[in-house]
Amino acid sequence: MGNKIQIQLNSKFYFPNQAIQGMVIIEDCEYTLKEISKLYIHLQGEETWEKGFACIESNNFNIFYSQFKLLIDINDERNQEDQKLKIQKTIAIPFTYQLPENIPGSMKREKDFKLRIDYNMSLIAETLKLDRITLNKLPIIINQYAVRQNIIKTISNSHIIRGYLNKHQGISKLECKYSGEEFSFGDSIHLEMIVDLRESKQYIQEIVISLNKRTTIIAKEPKVIIEQISKLSLPGVVQGIVQTIKKSILLFDFHNKMELSTTGQLIKVDYLIRIQAYSTLFNINNNDLRIDIPINIFQRIIKLPDLKIESNQIKDLQQLYDVVRL
Repeated sequence: MGNKIQIQLNSKFYFPNQAIQGMVIIEDCEYTLKEISKLYIHLQGEETWEKGFACIESNNFNIFYSQFKLLIDINDERNQEDQKLKIQKTIAIPFTYQLPENIPGSMKREKDFKLRIDYNMSLIAETLKLDRITLNKLPIIINQYAVRQNIIKTISNSHIIRGYLNKHQGISKLECKYSGEEFSFGDSIHLEMIVDLRESKQYIQEIVISLNKRTTIIAKEPKVIIEQISKLSLPGVVQGIVQTIKKSILLFDFHNKMELSTTGQLIKVDYLIRIQAYSTLFNINNNDLRIDIPINIFQRIIKLPDLKIESNQIKDLQQLYDVVRL
């Protein structure tokens, strides 16, 4: 039966809120559908993670589940339209499914914690005995997309400076303006840092800007893994002045460490731009200033006209088979 009923999709890659277009091909229709009462299209996403070579810890969670009925009771004599399916040799049934806006992106990581967010579209048959059989299963990849943002956001931090014997040495301030929260590979993040040491009697020895990948696993004991991708060191700032520093970070995967962000229920991947201003005295009195800027790196969405189907397998199938539109 499985070889007689197939599912075809117009692509393997999709974005949230995009329509999946497909077609179900049924050969030898009268014989194939003899024991089938209903056909379902089933889309399911799963999050899984494993730890260690022996897979000591493993959890399975459905993050997405949706199905819709493709054929309504084709063995019900009262339904004349569906009865027509049984007298045709080979038929093609097109379908369209609209993905939700907030569906998490796919991911696959094979090192350390093995993390996966997988999606599969299945064709399921319900027999006259009410048994359900999976006839065909196709993997698909969903990439969340980066929204272009023409905004400037600001984050700041200040700290009371302590010197010898914890003596008050004034206040140091760090502020950063940055150019958005969602980016794609190849984009530049523009930073404008303002270091204010007018009320401080100590100077900043070094400023370090780093890009870090943050992986959060929601389990009984939540785990947060931070991996440094790149680092840039800047000269310090003397006390008693205000200094503005402008820098840009290019989001490019030079060392094959980066991956797309995802916002699953169990697995979350995002990035932190960490700005650390190191003070003197080896930070004995916890005088360092730090700012963490969370960002997401998504796929840049293709313009809608590029997603239109002009000439492909699905369109050609409509010329080969009798197309039944429900």
